[in-house]
Amino acid sequence: MIHIRGVVVLATLVAGAVGAIPAQSSSSKPAFEAEALTRARVIRAEVTAKYRHAPGRKLAVTEATPTGVVESITLITDWLEQGRVVPADNGIYFAICPAHANCPYPARSAAWRLGAVRPRRMALELAVRTLLKTSVNLVIVALPTARPTWIVVERDDLLASVQVPAVLDRISSNPALIDASIRELVDRLTRPRLFLPLPILPPPDDTIYAVRVFS
Repeated sequence: MIHIRGVVVLATLVAGAVGAIPAQSSSSKPAFEAEALTRARVIRAEVTAKYRHAPGRKLAVTEATPTGVVESITLITDWLEQGRVVPADNGIYFAICPAHANCPYPARSAAWRLGAVRPRRMALELAVRTLLKTSVNLVIVALPTARPTWIVVERDDLLASVQVPAVLDRISSNPALIDASIRELVDRLTRPRLFLPLPILPPPDDTIYAVRVFS
């Protein structure tokens, strides 16, 4: 988990944590391909249809928007080190929501546990499909958790660690079927990419800071 020495700081900051990429920004002008957004919205509809028909608790993808309304995402992986700045001008933000819940802040009775595999598998499929079918470099997926939590996937990072088409083949089957190998794959590819978003700072610091959940 996050370092103990950062808990007090995090507790202060996360009280106003953002649960979504803001709808607009006064200082950033995203250089973003409209075709990528169109494809992302098709992916949103396809993945939602699959998960809505799966047995058990229902999930839906409620947003597919550009990340370029802010200049960057600053990823903090260690409280003792400077955050790594990731440009946000060419990315997609998705939000996963429990069916019939209000997001990005679902009631605790509707929210999913951070450790639940199905929402993270859904997020991974959204990211992988988007990287394969668009030219975006960044995919952020908000999980349906009580506290805003993101899975942050960068193209170069993921492509360097796995064969993305093979991953999609593994996770795009029936979402209700989660065996040990699927669980291991989802854990391996999502746990290091789980972040808590913090409040947006005013310009010129037009960035969203996000703290890694697991070390």
